[in-house]
Amino acid sequence: MSGAAIVTGGGGAIALVLAQSLAQRGYRLVLVDIDEARLAQSASQIKGAVSTLRADLTQPADLERVADLIAQTPDLTLLVNNAGIIRPGPVVDLPYAALELHIAINLLAPMRLTQAAAQAMSARGAGCILSIVSAAGLAALPGSAAYSASKFGLRGFLTAVSQEVSGHGVKIRSVFPGAVDTPMLRYEATHGGSALNFLNKDVLTPRDVARACLKAMDGRSLEVHLPFWDGVLARILCIAPDLMATALPHFQKSGEAGLQRFLKSRGLVPVDGADARRDVNG
Repeated sequence: MSGAAIVTGGGGAIALVLAQSLAQRGYRLVLVDIDEARLAQSASQIKGAVSTLRADLTQPADLERVADLIAQTPDLTLLVNNAGIIRPGPVVDLPYAALELHIAINLLAPMRLTQAAAQAMSARGAGCILSIVSAAGLAALPGSAAYSASKFGLRGFLTAVSQEVSGHGVKIRSVFPGAVDTPMLRYEATHGGSALNFLNKDVLTPRDVARACLKAMDGRSLEVHLPFWDGVLARILCIAPDLMATALPHFQKSGEAGLQRFLKSRGLVPVDGADARRDVNG
């Protein structure tokens, strides 16, 4: 399948690698992002037909502009919901605006764009809606309550929509990565994000996630989890959330060591006050 592909968060690290792979498959790309400079930089690194659209998905007018683009792109065969944000911190310490921001970008925006794509693709009888969710959509870490709420909600939404459109030739696919070495993870690592993100010896790379996205597009499974065994553990914790309070403290020391390795290997320094909050944030 080729045609047009619209990718949100198109200036990000994962989007760039995925877009390069999609271009190799013959897709005509439209990258959507709030940051024009990042969009231009990403577009310059893609060999193929690519255009960009600057949009702030928290603004209703911009969100509708992207939804209109989806509806008015006759050869649209792929929507990638990739845009996301996290602001780590205990709920009692975060302004309400931060909670709203998570829901606006991580949940409401992909819901609206998925709706637009489902309508257009169902009418044509073909298409794929691919969403990069997160392992946080199954296992919630302390300090990332709003982020997890948005990802839990997105998973539920996509699961329901998949049943609604399956008979119309439209595929819903979701990818659930653990920690990925992106600017967002580095922000978490330096701003009191949970050390439990760093339990594995190595964090994932954007290329790992891009490969998983292609696997999801080509496969028959609604969800792809990576690393695989992390996905298994996350699904168990999702079924039995009471286990979280018992299990996670046992992993804290290992996570702290992993976090320190990550910070040192990337030359990162926590911001003032981040160390004191690290055990409760994520």
